[in-house]
Amino acid sequence: MVISHLLAAPSRLGRRLAEARGPWSLRGRPPAWLGDIIRRGRDRRLSFHWGRGAVEADFKPAFRREGLDRLLAETPVELFSFDLGPAARRRAGPFPCSRPLPAAALRRHTETALKFIRRHYQGPLAAENYNFYPTGLYGPVTEPDFIRTHLAEFDLGLVLDLAHARVTAHNLGLDPAVYLAALPLERTAEIHLSRPWLPPPASRLQAADAHEAPGPEDWRFLRNILENPRLPVRAPVFVEYYGNLSKLGLAQSRLEKLLDNLETG
Repeated sequence: MVISHLLAAPSRLGRRLAEARGPWSLRGRPPAWLGDIIRRGRDRRLSFHWGRGAVEADFKPAFRREGLDRLLAETPVELFSFDLGPAARRRAGPFPCSRPLPAAALRRHTETALKFIRRHYQGPLAAENYNFYPTGLYGPVTEPDFIRTHLAEFDLGLVLDLAHARVTAHNLGLDPAVYLAALPLERTAEIHLSRPWLPPPASRLQAADAHEAPGPEDWRFLRNILENPRLPVRAPVFVEYYGNLSKLGLAQSRLEKLLDNLETG
């Protein structure tokens, strides 16, 4: 399935994408027309990803302000996920507005946030890997050892964002395949697919998360991950693209063909 605000307005193609086989993933309260489809498809897995980190100072107020308590009570969500990090309690975009925290403090604030979530939701939880930018907001939360230990301590699944992993690897000067292999792939609860922006070779520019339509390299990375024996067999894949509905439809069709080939091959 797809993750995109392009489904906010009803359209013939949007309805076809929403009614395609496979699970759904929400980023907010679904529009009325999509909510009707979701209610009719209760036999399909529905996940909700909140783009906020558990350690952020306004985690609890924002949870209530955005009505997630009501959404989780009214919607049959089978996985609730959030961002893994950041490394500071307050932020402005990719920059910290408070002192970066050590690993022990990150764990303490995460534990507090999870206790709060459990007052509203009892199902499986997962955290999404971040991009790394050299601003002080992302260390150590993008380090594989921290990710592995953190997820194990709190029994969290991994929302594996392939574009985030590639951005992180580039900005840390690592081979992306090596970085991906170091992540706890066995905990993968779902996979997000999009194309990041990568600078030209030998450039000193930083890679960036762009949420573009997947390109050849992105499909290659996805296939390699799906063929990794450490990956849970049923980890769903979502195309996360926000540009053009037609391109979104083409990406979804290619994803379905790839999954069919892997199942039959």
